[in-house]
Amino acid sequence: MPRDLKIFVVDTGPLITLAVAQSLDYLLFVDAGLIIPDAVLHEATFDAARLGAQDIIDWVKAHRTHVEIAPTKAYQLFDAARVSIPNLREPNLGERAAVEVIEEPDRLVGNERGVLLCEETTVLKRVTVRDRDRIVELSTLDFLRILESEQKIQSADQVFEIAAQAGRNASRVEKLPGHDEETRRALLELVKHPGSGPRPAG
Repeated sequence: MPRDLKIFVVDTGPLITLAVAQSLDYLLFVDAGLIIPDAVLHEATFDAARLGAQDIIDWVKAHRTHVEIAPTKAYQLFDAARVSIPNLREPNLGERAAVEVIEEPDRLVGNERGVLLCEETTVLKRVTVRDRDRIVELSTLDFLRILESEQKIQSADQVFEIAAQAGRNASRVEKLPGHDEETRRALLELVKHPGSGPRPAG
């Protein structure tokens, strides 16, 4: 049976917050395709000494069958330019790559819905695909609160507390309350399906 949900991690915030809290596996607690644009992964991990970077690198390697690192022309051009400019930095590279991935033909097929997991970016405003009405933005906190409400994790707040103790001042922005009741209900129904990834202990 095909999955009905795809999760696009469209900025570095969710990856860093979950990595620092040792909770990246929570992204696999939902039966969904998990897509990380290559440029977003780069921005989160290019400095291995950065908070959470090595954990993200190790996690992606360990879950290659569950996580799609989506290649983009935006990152390909950036990476090629780094040959002559090693310290090149490009603002909004991750966001541009995310938009490119979301707008790829056939990213959402059949009845699939798309969730853009982000903290501060507003990628959805730049998306122009015809399936835009099937795409919603959720923050890290929204995602964790949904998992908590379905008893897939113990506590969303605990994740943020652990991240804070490790030095991560994570965004607690909420996007879910801005969605209509039908959308919120549809998201909860999708999350209720048992995931194929690791399950919470106990």
